[in-house]
Amino acid sequence: MLSTFGLVSPSKGIEDVLDALPSVVSQHPQVKYLVLGETHPNVRRREGEWYRNMLLEKVRKLGLGRHVRFENRFLRDEEIVAYLQATDVYVTPYHNPDQIVSGTLSWAVAAGCAVVSTPYRYAADLLSDGRGVLVPFRDPAALGRALSELLADP
Repeated sequence: MLSTFGLVSPSKGIEDVLDALPSVVSQHPQVKYLVLGETHPNVRRREGEWYRNMLLEKVRKLGLGRHVRFENRFLRDEEIVAYLQATDVYVTPYHNPDQIVSGTLSWAVAAGCAVVSTPYRYAADLLSDGRGVLVPFRDPAALGRALSELLADP
């Protein structure tokens, strides 16, 4: 199982995982991707649910309905722990190279999850000792390769 959790917003790059998923599914037909968390309140207030709706439409267009699940709500700590314990690979495909913190990435590393991430500042530092795989920003092909490789090596 793949997962991403936290407040959902366009900077999270979830669409890149969705674009990578068809190649992952071709090699791992049972894979599931969980997107856990509600839309960021500031995004929802300013822009409504356009981003989440775009993601849902992308899932439909790519035929990924059996492989992607959204939990559109704020998760309690014990739920986060349970989901991370069930996660094979945690994904942070963020778009902002200057992002200096990610609580969700810290949770995933602490839970012992394998991680695939873009090299934003915090991830590049936290994962520099081989704790995860870094892929280029906005590169679904590289993301798909990294996810498939980690799923193939339990």
